Amino acid sequence: MTATTTEPSGANPSDTNPSDARQRVLDVAEELFMAHGYTAVTLRDIADALGIRQASLYYHFPEGKEQLFAAVAIRTFMRHRTGMEAACATTTGLRAQLRAVAAWFAAQPPLNLLGMLHADMPALNAEQRTQLGRIAYDAMFTPLRQIFHAAYQQGEIRYAHPDLLAGCFLTLMDGLNHAEHQAGAPPRVVMAEEVIAIMLDGLRPRSASDQ
Repeated sequence: MTATTTEPSGANPSDTNPSDARQRVLDVAEELFMAHGYTAVTLRDIADALGIRQASLYYHFPEGKEQLFAAVAIRTFMRHRTGMEAACATTTGLRAQLRAVAAWFAAQPPLNLLGMLHADMPALNAEQRTQLGRIAYDAMFTPLRQIFHAAYQQGEIRYAHPDLLAGCFLTLMDGLNHAEHQAGAPPRVVMAEEVIAIMLDGLRPRSASDQ
């Protein structure tokens, strides 16, 4: 795994501004966890990427890797909630709001939400797993549930459970992280537009009046 941030070898994060140092740890840990998964990344990997001693990580995360992963996950979930809410607030109408959210996801590092939910979180202790599951649901589903519910209330779509719709959209956005790197794949913005069209219009052939 390659380093993304360097400090003098053996440096302690507490030697500088503790808040800034903690953010550097979180930034590098997030990059490694998202790329390789919780179980594959060790504290040594994170320390090496930062250019510090492994023991120095315990200054900010005395309980070790699980505490660090939880902090990374919570920060990531809350950043996405803020970003999705801000994206939705820039426009009106379900289609335009989904486009705005898709653009937000495209501008972020890959989240690998499915990997976090199905591979990383089951490796945590039960209490941590429950807490992160609740935070993930509140942060990732709430903005989407709200716009799908509003669209139903305004007659834009027929009723379907907002959780189902939110989960489908998040899964599709997650899938684009992999699809865009496939040979011959169209640009991500094109794929996102097609995903939104499929969700809202279905796969039936369009009539002349739909064009």
